[in-house]
Amino acid sequence: MQNLNKTKSHWQNNAIYFLTGSTFLHYPYFKTSEQKEIVLKQIKKVKNKLKIPIIAFSVAINHYHLKFYLEKGLDLAKIKQLMHGGLTFAYREKYKMKYEDMWQSNKTLLVTSDEMDWKTTGYIIGNLLKHKEVSTFEELENNLFSSYRFAVKKYGNENIQGLIRKVIDVDEDAEGEVDFKNLKKLDIIRPKV
Repeated sequence: MQNLNKTKSHWQNNAIYFLTGSTFLHYPYFKTSEQKEIVLKQIKKVKNKLKIPIIAFSVAINHYHLKFYLEKGLDLAKIKQLMHGGLTFAYREKYKMKYEDMWQSNKTLLVTSDEMDWKTTGYIIGNLLKHKEVSTFEELENNLFSSYRFAVKKYGNENIQGLIRKVIDVDEDAEGEVDFKNLKKLDIIRPKV
């Protein structure tokens, strides 16, 4: 796993990246669906305006995760500008927020293996479950602020739920309730599609 937070003049072409942004002091700027929608609109701009394939995303109360494929590594700066600068501008405009630091940190990771790619996907799509913003996989599937439902369509419910349980240490009982005490660690293998 390569952390790219330090200034770098070149980002790898034809690679998968994992970008996360955390709000200043973890302030809950994205508490409501309306607030989260602002983040989702910026993700759609990355996809449509920059023509960047989005692999996975989630929008939590105080952070977001985004995984995408970059043909041209230098486009990473444009993505960060849309996600942080564009998001800050849109949020301040809508909520008439005075100037305050909105972002505390952002991390960019280069995905370097198939195993890392798979685990990163599970972590991102299960993030709302991990942070207890949803309580069941059914709620996660119906939530617009996670790409969980797209992964389920591609890999199947059982595979994706198993992946998320292994990556974020969350288990569910037969009624779909989350049991955070029963943790599992198993080898994680991407299913064939």
